[in-house]
Amino acid sequence: MRDGLRMLLSGQAGFEVVAETGDAEAVALLVRRFLPQLVLLDMDLDAQGLEIVSAIKAGFDGAVKVLLLTGELQPGALRRALLADADGYAHKSEDGDALLRAVQAVLAGRQHVSRGIAAVFLPSSLRRDAAGEALAATPREREIMSLVAHGLSNREIAKLLAISVLTVRTHRQNLMEKFRLHNAAEITACAVRRGYYTPS
Repeated sequence: MRDGLRMLLSGQAGFEVVAETGDAEAVALLVRRFLPQLVLLDMDLDAQGLEIVSAIKAGFDGAVKVLLLTGELQPGALRRALLADADGYAHKSEDGDALLRAVQAVLAGRQHVSRGIAAVFLPSSLRRDAAGEALAATPREREIMSLVAHGLSNREIAKLLAISVLTVRTHRQNLMEKFRLHNAAEITACAVRRGYYTPS
């Protein structure tokens, strides 16, 4: 994986790979030594991955961007990754062009979540409302309902959709008022009934 990433990035104008390691404990040391603009961190490197992200983001006051790479597509593992303060999340199975887009987005200051990862949480978000429903959910409300049903917090939803927590709260409040829902359990039940979420 590291060899492929090195070749991919080194072949792009304006990119330079200044260091690499397979040792989780060496990551922070290398970041302090080279102060890179971006760290590509393999979440499968070590169980300390989330702590490494937090240390980088806290220790360098946001000057160093972090893009997490993962081979996982299990909702639980991806939820743990979203709890980190990373700037982007990409799946290892993506092709070179998709990974480059992820790198460029993060370097440009945008939050990035790859389509493969988002699809784990939003498999049914674009389904049409069932026939006979008096009210229709907007595409964003469908996404919010599906993600709430998956157990994600407002902060995790904001990261996944690259929007602010305030925007998530607003959409959540609007859909609760529209469908007369009072809590996450009722949102989940509504999402199941409308086909936005299928319990595993």
